[in-house]
Amino acid sequence: MDVRPSWRGLAGIGTAVLISLPMQHDRDPVPPPSPPPAADPGVEVRGEVSLPPLLAGTFTATVKTWDTTAADERIGHARAAGLLLDAGVRWKSTGDCADRRRPYCTSLEAIRYGTLMRTVDLRRDSGCPVTVTGGTETGHADSRYSHGNGYKVDLAHNRCLDAYVTRTYHYWRTRADGAALYRAAPSDVWADEPTHWDVLFR
Repeated sequence: MDVRPSWRGLAGIGTAVLISLPMQHDRDPVPPPSPPPAADPGVEVRGEVSLPPLLAGTFTATVKTWDTTAADERIGHARAAGLLLDAGVRWKSTGDCADRRRPYCTSLEAIRYGTLMRTVDLRRDSGCPVTVTGGTETGHADSRYSHGNGYKVDLAHNRCLDAYVTRTYHYWRTRADGAALYRAAPSDVWADEPTHWDVLFR
């Protein structure tokens, strides 16, 4: 028996083959994104930096809170007292006064800005109560780096401050009047007097 394929059947087979073939695109496939270029070691990269857990929190930054180039500027009592108050530093006098011409007063008139701000730094660095009991008032010894010239302050003794000074600074020598001297820096001297620390900030 002669069996001849039907044209209609062949057309159906061709259609099925075409449908089963994957569709082709004229466009080339999109390549995967390239990795970012390696950083040039000579170029500074700005942005947020995350420290590894073992390093996070192990760095301490020392931040200056005042302009050291203005250290020799002289400031008035009201401004000086305000700066101390803002920093949590007290000042007091036996005469409850601030007249620079009276030795029983505590005056900050014409004190060096650097001397005052070093006192503020001490309060922050030590964490101790700090009370100024002597400033630029008359009655102190005269010298180039004296109270009257704005380089020195008297700070009341207290257990916290005494421990901080003797632990942090180096014993230097004993003064002629018996006061032990400690050096905080090549030019800073703390004298341990009976009722207070006589402090030179240069």
